[in-house]
Amino acid sequence: MNRPPIVTVMGHVDHGKTSLLDALRNTSVVNTESGGITQHIGASQITHNNKKITFIDTPGHAAFSEMRSRGGKAADIVILVVAANDGVKPQTKEAIAHAKAAKVPIIVAINKVDLPGVNVSKVKNQLLEYDLQLEEFGGEIISVEVSATMKTNLDKLLDSILAIWEMTEDTKESKDLKGFVLESKHDSKKGYTATLIVTNGSLSVGQEILIGKAIKCKVKSIVDFLGKKVTTLQAGDPGEILGLKELPQSGETFVLYTGQSLDTTVEEIEEVENDENFDPFAAKGGELNLILRADTQGTLEALVGSLQKLEYEGNKVTIILKDVGEVKESDLLLASVSKAIVVAFKVAVAGKIVDKSREMKILVRKYDIIYELIEEIQGALEGVFELKEEKVKGRAEILKIFPLPSGDVVAGCLITHGRLREGDSVSIRTEPNKEAEVFKSKIKILKKASVQTKTIGIDTECGVLLNSGYDKLKEGMLLEVL
Repeated sequence: MNRPPIVTVMGHVDHGKTSLLDALRNTSVVNTESGGITQHIGASQITHNNKKITFIDTPGHAAFSEMRSRGGKAADIVILVVAANDGVKPQTKEAIAHAKAAKVPIIVAINKVDLPGVNVSKVKNQLLEYDLQLEEFGGEIISVEVSATMKTNLDKLLDSILAIWEMTEDTKESKDLKGFVLESKHDSKKGYTATLIVTNGSLSVGQEILIGKAIKCKVKSIVDFLGKKVTTLQAGDPGEILGLKELPQSGETFVLYTGQSLDTTVEEIEEVENDENFDPFAAKGGELNLILRADTQGTLEALVGSLQKLEYEGNKVTIILKDVGEVKESDLLLASVSKAIVVAFKVAVAGKIVDKSREMKILVRKYDIIYELIEEIQGALEGVFELKEEKVKGRAEILKIFPLPSGDVVAGCLITHGRLREGDSVSIRTEPNKEAEVFKSKIKILKKASVQTKTIGIDTECGVLLNSGYDKLKEGMLLEVL
């Protein structure tokens, strides 16, 4: 093993991530002169059995995937912390999905085993539901019962980290300098600074590096994780550098800049970055990856059962994450890393999520009818249906009909996709497909909370007065902007 493993800790809020990390760091500090880690800069390092281990300070699930999506290594190993008294919770599920998408080994640390009445077996069985096959059940995932408070089994946990790292194939150190940015900031005295982790080679004061695709930097000074000035960082080491003229983004990779053309150096960067130009519209490599959000647990279970049965000539559906509730920004980051499509069934997709998904080129598909979802996914597996972004500019569900004394009818609507504008041509349908069209019309007046307005966006209730065909309107119909 030629460099320390890089480890990050994930889990649900209040399950003891920070306490466990603090307990691990205090067991053995590389440089103990300071009496403990008091000046760490986003990452820290300990020694165990004369071998170093580098820890990233709880970057969070979204940050973890964001670093992965930009090409940053982020971590070699993930420790998943699950509280013995609480079990698997929403953020636990997300952490599992993010770690799996990153394709890094997972060690489960079942924390708080010192509390009275905890049921560790129940927690382990819960993990099985999320395809975490523990060693004791015939799988390959190590689980360690720990107590951060009592410092129980911390040595065993560290032993497990080193054992997994020694079995990892990618442990040979390369002489070519590579690494990633953990975080960056502006200091009123120091100027721009960045915390880096070197993954290959070594970084020294005076070297020129290229961060991302455009930021060049001559390293003026390096500070280690304890705040001490050093001249060199070796592979696996974290440190803070000075010499930047602008701030790089977290997760950006860096290489040595040797004076060749910028384009040539960019090619080196792109070799270590993930390929972001993927096509999520059809099954690739036998799998169609989905992130699934539904309105209720019962609906979610029904969808999962139906989707997992779909197959065509070896092509099948793989559900990366399944959960109840609206689509989150972290889902988009996970989709970017895992090359997945986000499927939202009867849940809101906020306008900012729509905008972000387009910016990231992540496909988000919204469904309200289960058979339509199943048919389209099956069609994608068979190659006869191309999943793509909905082209309608806006869609609203008609919730209530309000007859007016004039004989006109106001449709009380909820906008579920895009936006509505006064003067828009619209199609009134019973379902979101062309064959279900009842009639065409135009928006004559648009109101929000009794105030007439020109435009109304997604996830907003409004009143719509059409210029024709209102006698055919019924509750439950859809209004789509052509």
